[in-house]
Amino acid sequence: MKVAYPSLYGGEGWCEVEVYRLGLHVLVVLRNQNDHGGTGPTNAIETVARKVREEVLVPEGLEGLETYWVHWSRVDGVAGVVHFRDPEQLEGPEWRYLPPEAFQRILTAFEVPDLLEAWFWEGARVQVHRPHRKPN
Repeated sequence: MKVAYPSLYGGEGWCEVEVYRLGLHVLVVLRNQNDHGGTGPTNAIETVARKVREEVLVPEGLEGLETYWVHWSRVDGVAGVVHFRDPEQLEGPEWRYLPPEAFQRILTAFEVPDLLEAWFWEGARVQVHRPHRKPN
């Protein structure tokens, strides 16, 4: 699903959001497609997390569960675990690089199908270059 959030300089940005639950734990994957239309989710992580909590976690009854936040960038192919120093207010983000193998282990633990490669190619544009031909 897409979640829109206020951009830091006016307007709106958006990112893809995947939410998975396993028992008392929730995994939120914020996917940056690099066509976010404004401030990227990396630079607006606190705002994005609050919007996800408000629009997804609360309505689904997931706000009281232990939540793990992962930001993934298709463009960079890099994931990071985001810990909030104040998880109640979702403030003070701290980032930790998440190697692809570790990210895959987390997805597997949450019983998520193998989506990393599909996420990487999602939205990718393939350009076909044809040689210029002179008319006969």
